Amino acid sequence: MLNYIWLALIIIGVMVAVWGDWNDISTNRYHNGEAYETVLQLSNTPILPLRQSQVYQCTVVYSEELGIMQRAELTPGAGNSGSLHIFMDDNTPPLWREIFKAQKNNDFLFAHVKWESISDQKFPTRMTFDPIRFVKLNNVTNEGIIKYAKIAVELAIGLIGIMALWLGIMKIAEQAGLVAKLAGVLKPITTRLFPDVPADHPAMGAMIMNISANMLGLANAATPLGLKAMEELNKLNKKLGTATDAMCTFLVINTSNVQLIPATVIAIRASAGSSNPTDILGPVIVATTVNTIVGIITVKLLAKLSVFRRQLTTEV
Repeated sequence: MLNYIWLALIIIGVMVAVWGDWNDISTNRYHNGEAYETVLQLSNTPILPLRQSQVYQCTVVYSEELGIMQRAELTPGAGNSGSLHIFMDDNTPPLWREIFKAQKNNDFLFAHVKWESISDQKFPTRMTFDPIRFVKLNNVTNEGIIKYAKIAVELAIGLIGIMALWLGIMKIAEQAGLVAKLAGVLKPITTRLFPDVPADHPAMGAMIMNISANMLGLANAATPLGLKAMEELNKLNKKLGTATDAMCTFLVINTSNVQLIPATVIAIRASAGSSNPTDILGPVIVATTVNTIVGIITVKLLAKLSVFRRQLTTEV
């Protein structure tokens, strides 16, 4: 189901981007094909004619009244034309900033210029930009879908080693009986949290093992135990299709379980280049403990409200 949700979100994102780009093209938002009347002022008095492929420091004056004057570099080409590298600053017009982002140049805005003749250090020009189209679609596909898909793969590959290490350590702990001992410690607490479940019922054992595995970061081992616990709890359910108090309490504990060894978070921090990926142990233990206590108190209080209770009757 989650895959369909993600697919729907991707399709919606692409459709919104296409609609936005179509609107930009129809209104000519980026002034494609239109020339800007500008003035180029060379930093030094040029030796005429300008030499092709030589770089001249200059200033692009678009509106002297508004203070739109941009530092640039002019590279003359064939005839009375050339290319400009315009450097961004606080005076850059907002539209030029958008064109700069769309061009994806690191340091400058690229433009073409033409002039009639040069007889002085300052001369008028007509400046144009390369056509800008499908900006939003490119952002969604290249900057969004493809970029983050690549990040996901790189992150997953980086997790393999550290996850294998921690899961191996946890497996050793499980084989050594640490999980069973922890389950024994938790048994007096779970019998109070689940008074409707007999202490010797298989559901109680599955829940204790699930909670113990989650506390040690054994998510893979905890999942089948959680499914087994829900299956056994359903056998005690007098009205199938209605969640019992024990089911709700177990779901809250399973979701907000105390984490003694957050192996997954440690692995993510290690793959992201953290210098000390295990320094979160203390905060994680405190945060998850408080989270679990609040969750248990909340579910127990809600269970006493009549609006959340239903008369349990035996199914015929």
